[in-house]
Amino acid sequence: MGNRVFKEEQTYRGTWIMYLILLFELPTVVLLIVLYFNAEDKTEIGMGLTFVMITLVLILIFISSLKLETRIDDFGVSFRYFPFVRSWRKIEKSNILSIKVINYSPLTDYGGWGLKGNKTAKAYSILGTEGILIDTGEKKKIMIGTSKAKELRSYLENWKEV
Repeated sequence: MGNRVFKEEQTYRGTWIMYLILLFELPTVVLLIVLYFNAEDKTEIGMGLTFVMITLVLILIFISSLKLETRIDDFGVSFRYFPFVRSWRKIEKSNILSIKVINYSPLTDYGGWGLKGNKTAKAYSILGTEGILIDTGEKKKIMIGTSKAKELRSYLENWKEV
C-alpha cells in the first residue's frame, strides 16, 4: 500500500469558461476594428483599440495561467493555486482530523470559484461542485476543488489508516 499518490491538476484551458470569454472578446475586437477603419481620426481610435486589445489579451493570459494542483500521498495533502499560492502548501497527515469528498454549491457556499472563503472554510477551486474538505482543528477548514471525485473517494477510503 505504500507510495500511493493521488495527483490532480485543474485549469480553465479548454473549458466552457474560456469559450465564454472568447465569445465576448471576439465581437468586441471586431467592433473596434470596424470603428477603426470607419473613423476619420485613426490616431485616437487606434490608441483605444490598442489599449482594449492589450487588456483583452492580458485577461485571457491570466485566466489561462490559473492552475490548481493537488497531491495526496502517505505524508499528507499538498496543494498550490498558481499564481496566488505559488509554493506548495502542505498539510501533514498527522494534523488532519477529518478529510472527505463533498458536493458543494460554489456560489452559495463560498461566493463562487477561485480563491474564496467564508466564516467556516477557505476554498480553492477552478470549476465544478465537488471537492475535499479538510479539517485540521483550526478555525477554518480547507476545501480544495476536484474534478476526480470518484477516484479521490476510492483513494481516501484507506488513506487515513495507512
